[in-house]
Amino acid sequence: MSKVKIPESVFKALSFVRESGLVNMADLNGVKNLVPVEVGVWLDKNKNLYMEGFFRGFEAEEGN
Repeated sequence: MSKVKIPESVFKALSFVRESGLVNMADLNGVKNLVPVEVGVWLDKNKNLYMEGFFRGFEAEEGN
């Protein structure tokens, strides 16, 4: 199963949160508290895609 492609800015922010270990990545509200506002807005609009990537993994879209 392939990874979920997301905008590079979102990928970088989520990678930072994951690597920090400050919150469980399943805690979407906790994740949103640690990312820039625009990434939080993306997460609100793409909850299903986020959860799909939570299980399959994420990769940055090329050119973003």
